[in-house]
Amino acid sequence: MIYLGSNGDAWWDTNQLIAQVCNEAIPTFEAAHPHCQAVFVFDQSSAHASLAPDTLHAWEMNKGNGGKQHIQRDTMIPMNNPVKALGGHVQKMMTDAGEAKGLEQTLREQGFNVDKMRAKCKPVCPYENTGCCMARLLSCQDDFANQISMLEDCITKAGHLCIFLPKFHCELNPIDMVYHSFISLSCAHSIYI
Repeated sequence: MIYLGSNGDAWWDTNQLIAQVCNEAIPTFEAAHPHCQAVFVFDQSSAHASLAPDTLHAWEMNKGNGGKQHIQRDTMIPMNNPVKALGGHVQKMMTDAGEAKGLEQTLREQGFNVDKMRAKCKPVCPYENTGCCMARLLSCQDDFANQISMLEDCITKAGHLCIFLPKFHCELNPIDMVYHSFISLSCAHSIYI
């Protein structure tokens, strides 16, 4: 229940959603249905799709190290990296001096030749081009492209499943026809929370 107004509660946001799902819904489900796996179903919303603050985001990186760019979490160089010997190795996203790594160093460490490549296209990258600039090239790598939301991360770490419905107009979205999020259980039970 949210009480809005100047002295009321804050607007519903990602942090409140994650706290409700991870700290209340999952423990409640596990207590009621031990040894079962829940399937959480969500529609498309910005709160459901929110990524962590340290998410890998090529478009927010500078060409060089340091400067005004946020610190990103360390990553694992994808196994399908063009330089097979680098696949599976941890890549630090901070330099030894404590600065955030830029596009150029990150790509070079992954084995890419970025000589004479611009950092970012302006105003936008050409349609369906994957190697026009450093930001586009890096954003197409599996570790940058296949990130999951904070909500999905918390659910899957608890051993449950998370499904996001395709984007629908809100009046056509089947989940909006139910007043509460539906949880389907692998133990042939179902409950509403």
